[in-house]
Amino acid sequence: MSPAVLVPTFATAVNTWQCDENDHLNVQYYTEFGHEASAHLLHRLGFGPRAQRSAGATLHAIDDHIRYLREFRVIDTIEVRSAPVEVSEYGLTLYHEISNPADGTVASTIRRRLVSDEPWPAAMRERVEQAMVALPAHARPRSVGSLTLPDLSLAQAERIGLIDVGRTVVKPAECDERGALLPRHQFGRYSDGAPWLWNHLGFDRAAMQERQEGSVVVEMLQHYRRPLSAGDLVVVMSGLADFSDKVLKFTHFLFDAETGMLAACAEAVGMKLDQKIRKTMTFSAEDRARLAARKLRF
Repeated sequence: MSPAVLVPTFATAVNTWQCDENDHLNVQYYTEFGHEASAHLLHRLGFGPRAQRSAGATLHAIDDHIRYLREFRVIDTIEVRSAPVEVSEYGLTLYHEISNPADGTVASTIRRRLVSDEPWPAAMRERVEQAMVALPAHARPRSVGSLTLPDLSLAQAERIGLIDVGRTVVKPAECDERGALLPRHQFGRYSDGAPWLWNHLGFDRAAMQERQEGSVVVEMLQHYRRPLSAGDLVVVMSGLADFSDKVLKFTHFLFDAETGMLAACAEAVGMKLDQKIRKTMTFSAEDRARLAARKLRF
C-alpha cells in the first residue's frame, strides 16, 4: 500500500453558535465535517453525486468511528484531509483527518464505512485502489467496539436500564437531499440528551457548571440501522454500559417512536472536565458506588 497521501476535502472555521457549555466545538459538527468530506472525496474518486445518479446507485453509511483528540474553540480554522482505506464490491471505508491548520495539530479522526446498492464502477474502484492508505494507529478504535449493541425495540429499552433522554420530531431542514435524517442531527440528539443522562447518574449538571466542571466525549462509534425522515417521531434512550475511575462508557439508542424500531445506536466514551485547567477529573469512591448501581443490564 502506498504512503499516506491525504487530499483536502473540507475547510471551515468554528462559529460561536457551534460551541457548547464547555466553550468548544460540539461533537455533532465533527460528524457533519466528515459527512461533507466524504462527498468531496467520492467526487475526487470519480463517483460524485451526478455520477451516482447516472449509475442509479444509492450510498448509505454503515457506521462512523470518531476520535476527539484536541479541542476546537471559536474562530479556529478547520481543515479535513481524506483518503480511502478499504474497498470491496459494494463496501468502501474512508478516512478523514480533521486538523487545525494554524498549528498543524490533528483534532479528530473519522473512519466512515459506506455501502452501495450497486457494485462500484470499475474506473472508480481502480482510482480507489490507487489512492488507498493504511488507517493510522491514532485513528483506530481504542475504547469502543467491544460491545455488541442489540437491535432493541423501544418497548425493550427500559428493561435493560436505558432512560428516556429526548423526544423530538425530525424536521425537513435536518434531512439530506434524499430526505433522510443527517448524521449530524443524530449525534446532536445524543449531545442534547447528555444532561439528562448525567443527572440520572447522580451528577447535578447545574451544580457542575457552577463549579466550572463540564463533560467531554473522547470517542464514539455510531451504527446506522434504519433511516428516519422528516416528520418522524424520535425517542432517544441512553444508559451507562461501563466505567472506571475517570471514564464513562455510554450507549445511546435512537428509535422511531411510532414503529418502535431502532434507527441508530452508539457507544460513547466520556469524562468529567475541569473547565478551569482543561483537564479530566477522577470520580470519587461515592461516585463509583453510585455508578455501579446504574449500569445497564444487557
